[in-house]
Amino acid sequence: MKIIMFFVMQFRRLRSRVATLVLHKRCKSYGTCVSAARIPRIGSEVVLEVGQHVGFNGFTATGWGWVKIGNYFHSGTNVKVMLGSHDYDHGDKIPYGATYTRKQVVIDDFVWLGSDVIISGNVHIGEGAIVAIGSVVVKDVPRCAIVGGNPAKVIKYRDIEHFEKLKAEGKY
Repeated sequence: MKIIMFFVMQFRRLRSRVATLVLHKRCKSYGTCVSAARIPRIGSEVVLEVGQHVGFNGFTATGWGWVKIGNYFHSGTNVKVMLGSHDYDHGDKIPYGATYTRKQVVIDDFVWLGSDVIISGNVHIGEGAIVAIGSVVVKDVPRCAIVGGNPAKVIKYRDIEHFEKLKAEGKY
């Protein structure tokens, strides 16, 4: 059993190294300590900017536009960002034409996304927010809010005083 676990751990380390290299290659810019546990899927029309101390456990970004992720971000598995797509309002055909819309997603510092989260374009997730597992984010998320559901709604807020204390002490 120990030998099997040894090989499983070696495989996970190798997968993480490859995933991190792929992530770095696809980023327009990234800070220090940026890693991925699984190979990210980032579309060719996606511009990705990533801060420092960021960890991805499974990330997909598709469509047309850009994603900016702040510092000390963490994601669960199978997180999806869906940016712009076909322009159905001004297209030359139905259901949509040959033109595309571009959208952006901004995720501030200290954000935690649970597993199986989907984020639509033109969304801003505020500092210190937490998005619960399986949520679909279609609107901005306020600073320090804990949101969940489909569509994601504010469940409650973090203890902002405690959050600020930990931030001031550099405990992240």
